[in-house]
Amino acid sequence: MSSQPLTDSRGLPVTADSNDAIARLDAVLDDTYYYRLGTQDRLDALIEEHPDFMLAQILKGYSLMSEGTSDMHPRAQAYLKQAEALSANSRERMHMEALRAWISQDLSARTLAWEQILVQWPLDLLAFRQLTGNLFWTGNKRHQAEVCGAIACHWGPQTPGYAHFLSTHAFSMEEVGLYEVAERSGRAALELNPHDLWALHSLAHVFEMQGRTEEGIELLTDSAQFLNDYNLFRGHLWWHLALFKLTQGGYDEALELFDREIYPKSSTFYLDVQNGVSLLARLECQGIDVGQARWQRLAEASEQTAAMNTLWFTSMHQIMALQRCGKDQALISTLDYLARSSTNSSQSSLALDLGNAAIAYCQKDLEGALATMLNLRQRQGELGASHAQQDLYYQLMVTAALQLSDLPRVRQLLKARLETRVWDAASWQTCADRTSKVDSVNDEASVRAALRWALWPEKLR
Repeated sequence: MSSQPLTDSRGLPVTADSNDAIARLDAVLDDTYYYRLGTQDRLDALIEEHPDFMLAQILKGYSLMSEGTSDMHPRAQAYLKQAEALSANSRERMHMEALRAWISQDLSARTLAWEQILVQWPLDLLAFRQLTGNLFWTGNKRHQAEVCGAIACHWGPQTPGYAHFLSTHAFSMEEVGLYEVAERSGRAALELNPHDLWALHSLAHVFEMQGRTEEGIELLTDSAQFLNDYNLFRGHLWWHLALFKLTQGGYDEALELFDREIYPKSSTFYLDVQNGVSLLARLECQGIDVGQARWQRLAEASEQTAAMNTLWFTSMHQIMALQRCGKDQALISTLDYLARSSTNSSQSSLALDLGNAAIAYCQKDLEGALATMLNLRQRQGELGASHAQQDLYYQLMVTAALQLSDLPRVRQLLKARLETRVWDAASWQTCADRTSKVDSVNDEASVRAALRWALWPEKLR
């Protein structure tokens, strides 16, 4: 190991045996956050050729933990053990501590470790993306935005990887309702790389939340020519396109996207399952028969992973698919797993309650499902995910209330749902005007139109 101090592309000290190894790690990070294909193969090759490269071992451990299933924990532990035997500087030891805490499910310690890295080294792209990404899945949107704001002054056009900061900043700002700031950062990231999927994703969310359906369709249709050149995250962008189509009443187009791009075959990737279940459920809320075969594909995947899932927002989706397809033994195993996990995780406990509500909903116990979800309504965000993804909760609650002929509850939920689209004085007034119109909702057709943001023709913008 060279005693010469080596640094990465952003000037951060790195313990490695060569500048070439560091450059390759920088390239792997770049590929990771651009969602390029083959990234894990390149990381594995780097580790094989440079087994003493501690940060490469840590990155592999992070990657395994990001799979969101408990069976990855022993594999991540093996990489942590190798890292612990290697030389490391103080920043790298904090990364080691973050991975150790993650494996032991001490999420507070994990957050503190990454945050401490950024306090001292605000240009640590790995810590930045790990922290903001995991805050997203623990429902800490304000903290996510705070992290971006705290280090923004250290990043600029001259900083290698600046586009990754911009796209992350864009999404963080979108999730706290700062849509103008989010759009500006997202567009700036796309100027640096027009194929930046995270920047495209951030803009899709901005357009979704501002009711800019046509712009969303144009953005993602233009991107369709290259989306499938990237990894599985591409499915989430196809999901966004399907939501825009659904808003316009394009149910056949949404189903075609499901079959061709979003969930063409059974996939255990958590985001694929979320996308697939969410889209089918929303279509059914519109009265569309989506067919049993589509649910079956999702159930087959859920059967494999639901009893080892650690990204708790996914659990309700998996449970819905299992229930719809009569996978009784898998359901029992999943509920038992969630109950056991609840002893150490409030997220798992909440996921269990929502999972039971989903079972009640699928079994047509609408009163029970609605009562449980209403009781949990102010806590559902604790499971993470975006405002757009969390809208599934409202879709199910409104549909249950509609089927119970409880129009007062339908109207109350539709009014509450409008509040997610308020971000400034003008939008507040628009939503206030729309809220007054909710009381005219009095039949199935108007409720379904409201659910797809199509009851009123004007944009929220």
